[in-house]
Amino acid sequence: MSIKDTKIIKKDLDNLRNEINSLNYHYYVLDDPKATDHEYDVIFNKLITLEDLFPDLVTQDSPTQRVGAEPLDKFETVDHKQQMLSLNNVFHLKDLGLYMERIEKKLIIDSKKLQFSVEPKLDGLAINLLYIDGVLDIAATRGDGSKGENVTKNIKTIKSIPLKLLGNNIPTTIEIRGEVFISKEGFLSINSEDNEKKFANARNAAAGSLRQLDSKIAASRPLDAFFYAIGFSSEKLNVNTQTKILKNLAGWGFKTCHLNETVQGIDGCKKFYEKINSIREDIPYDIDGIVYKVDNLKYQQELGFVSRAPRWAIAHKFPAEEKITLIENVRFQVGRTGVLTPVANLKPVEVGGVIVRNATLHNMDEIRKKDIHIGDKVSIRRAGDVIPEIVNVVVKSKSRKKIILPKNCPCPLNSKIEKEKGMAFAKCKGAKDCPAQKKGAIIHYVSKKAMDIQGVGEKLINRLVDENILNNISDLYKLNNKILKDFVMNTAVREDSGKEYEITLGDKSIKNILDSINNKMEVKLSNFIFSLGIGEVGEVTANSLADKYKSIDNLSKADYNDILELKDIGPVAALNIFNFFNDKNNIKIINNILGNGLKFVKNRDKKTNILNNQTYVITGKLNNISRQKLGEHIISNGGNISNTVSKKIFALIVGSDPGSKLEKADKLGVKVIEAEDFFKILKL
Repeated sequence: MSIKDTKIIKKDLDNLRNEINSLNYHYYVLDDPKATDHEYDVIFNKLITLEDLFPDLVTQDSPTQRVGAEPLDKFETVDHKQQMLSLNNVFHLKDLGLYMERIEKKLIIDSKKLQFSVEPKLDGLAINLLYIDGVLDIAATRGDGSKGENVTKNIKTIKSIPLKLLGNNIPTTIEIRGEVFISKEGFLSINSEDNEKKFANARNAAAGSLRQLDSKIAASRPLDAFFYAIGFSSEKLNVNTQTKILKNLAGWGFKTCHLNETVQGIDGCKKFYEKINSIREDIPYDIDGIVYKVDNLKYQQELGFVSRAPRWAIAHKFPAEEKITLIENVRFQVGRTGVLTPVANLKPVEVGGVIVRNATLHNMDEIRKKDIHIGDKVSIRRAGDVIPEIVNVVVKSKSRKKIILPKNCPCPLNSKIEKEKGMAFAKCKGAKDCPAQKKGAIIHYVSKKAMDIQGVGEKLINRLVDENILNNISDLYKLNNKILKDFVMNTAVREDSGKEYEITLGDKSIKNILDSINNKMEVKLSNFIFSLGIGEVGEVTANSLADKYKSIDNLSKADYNDILELKDIGPVAALNIFNFFNDKNNIKIINNILGNGLKFVKNRDKKTNILNNQTYVITGKLNNISRQKLGEHIISNGGNISNTVSKKIFALIVGSDPGSKLEKADKLGVKVIEAEDFFKILKL
């Protein structure tokens, strides 16, 4: 074929691709079809035929490349050219007001006069698209903000995403940020299919679909996307507001949310929030709040960032969704300290996109306070959009049945249940032999915040306790290759006999478990104290005990009054600690662990004394650091940590969504320090 013929064919292919891209844009982005399905199919098939005849002329931006490719072995990791940030949250109007005050201080401007670009906060999966010379090159998930997984093949299957940008003034290299989601209708469609796996909510469905190694599976899912930001750009863009950025994105062929608006000041933000919240149920996709962005890009630059979040934007989350359902029954669970927790078995109901079947009732006092009975219709919500809880009784059943605390533990030992005077909870008194307490104690001991022994999961611990291989935490150090291999053989035999055992451990898994135990033979004393699972002893109290007593031997000899003198240790915690170390069985278990070679590393010396023995409480969500880690920094700089807000503390450190602790601090007149300002004090 001559060069002239090749040019003619290439031109025909380009024309077909441009026509199909334009039809896709009008159909999937503008919802304004310009051709019938039959007319579209004729054009598309013509393109397929030509590309089959001339495979060397197939381009990566061709619409035919959306249909899926050969499955990947795994996703590769790619770097974002500009970091993808997360957003801080507010949940209440009061917190939004505080956010506006912070902006005023930074900009020295009345926030009521500021323009904000406002948009619904999509409950999907953040995505970063890299275009080079206007053609989609790489699509990556957010990942850790700096790098994510390369999901280009799957992104190409989403027809609303342009493979080649439209319009003019397109930078040579540019990153476009957005959110991939599945509509409510699409989610119901996926879950109605005859598949073994059912997704919990639309977000999980979108994430699961986008992370398929086989892009043909992703192509079969109803994925869609909205776009709202620009990351890296090789050339300076001629825009000065977020509103104009959105217009640019739409002009280049991207789908932007039709509900976006530009408003003025906090009043405009409030009105938009109320408007969207009132129509939330009618919006065809899931949202979980509103995002407010300072519209002026110059002001955005002045405000800058704190940690991994911009100061110029905030997410205003919706209150937890409530639904009404029926309490069908109540059962009691036994925790690691023997405390019984009543759990309501509910008629399944969807709350915030998740099917809820159970909800904790906390304790008998809570049941009496809310007058909850079996058979009642109740309002439930997911606290923090996570833990299901009963808000109140909506309809009292005529045949309602009283919830009665059992006299005996539901564990196989049937031990006696006692409710201690003045306490809200009841306990099983068969502590040494109760299987539920054994399992709970060992699960807590290996957990991340305790001894952090990986590979020893809850399911395995349950089986090992059932087989009498583990009876207490010290038995973990007796595990060896033979014991675990014999256990695998025995459970395999039992599985053949009909009893359900789902534990499968190969040689590599057994080695990993034993290595993980051996790798944690040197730990901080505070971690070990916390791992013992003493009632009312959390990480903060464990740190205080380690700092004062320096060794387990000293702690075991401490008397009640001495322990009580420690800051923020009340009489209940002090008694629990004293009783624990005066139990010969507990001391025997500790000695067995130490006898197996466990050693304590010295806690880090204090860096400075700039906090001058002041006591702080931390509340809310922090960016880029855990509350535990911040607590360690406070202690290493001469401060103290408490869990309780009182007049005795120096200050409350506040992240996003601070909750009741902030309200209590305001009432008591306690000093409040924004987390980002406190980071500066510690130079974090």
